[in-house]
Amino acid sequence: MATPTSSQTGTRGSVRFVFSVAVSQVVTYVLAGLIASRVLDYPGIFEQPVIRDYYLPYASVDVVWSAGLQVVRGVLFGLALLPLRGFLAATSWGWLWLWVIFVAIGIIGTPAAAPGSMEGVIYSRLPLWFHLIGLPEMVLQTLAFSLLVHRSLRVAEHPLPPRLRTLLNGVAVSSISFMGYTVVSLGFAFSAGVGLASGSDLRVLGQFVAPLLLTFAAVLVPGERWWLPKHALLYVASAAALAAYQAVVLGSAGWLYVLVAPVLPVLISLAMTRPGRPAQVDRPAAAKLR
Repeated sequence: MATPTSSQTGTRGSVRFVFSVAVSQVVTYVLAGLIASRVLDYPGIFEQPVIRDYYLPYASVDVVWSAGLQVVRGVLFGLALLPLRGFLAATSWGWLWLWVIFVAIGIIGTPAAAPGSMEGVIYSRLPLWFHLIGLPEMVLQTLAFSLLVHRSLRVAEHPLPPRLRTLLNGVAVSSISFMGYTVVSLGFAFSAGVGLASGSDLRVLGQFVAPLLLTFAAVLVPGERWWLPKHALLYVASAAALAAYQAVVLGSAGWLYVLVAPVLPVLISLAMTRPGRPAQVDRPAAAKLR
């Protein structure tokens, strides 16, 4: 039998837990999507008959912007899981229970006729192969999500090696920072009168690779006294990378976008790596009573 500790039942513990869940969702969603799109050739699949009538083209701007919605989804997941923190943390199999919930209710048994679900197979015109081809990404992403969430709940009992913790923190900060570029790009598109149905291509998306790698590298730089200088340098380097990519690959640089786009991502990195920030997102959610 287990009871929640005071550190998790309070408001601060709840906020940390929801934040941890949101970060886990963004990181696993972005990484799983990038890997699956390359391995499974999503651009080609989405152009197949029937599939192209159901899905927008791969790399259209609204698909890119939808990555920002993963923050909202992550927060919703965190709020929904708040009452289950104690149960999940009290057992070493908490990750498995969480994963089973996602697979059973969120993937296979979802009430919507979604791809990969029983309802989708019965009520949609999508071919069976398409229902099956998307399952590995969804199953593995939710598995990674469940492991990260459970790990954050039990991290005080089983701390990560410092080097691995730093690397994971770099991945998390880079993934969340990408949401900043999403928000800024959305604002520029609307101000220019570009609708959500307009297209994009992988060349446009490629401009964000270097800034995200720079963000990851900045997180790895140790020392609290370098916190502000390294982020000032991160802004300059990210803007320069955007300008160089746009000039060389896209043909011309949009200087207003180049100067504004890195601001929010750098601020996100500042907030997530500020000195004195707790090294772990949450404390164990339960204490075992003997």
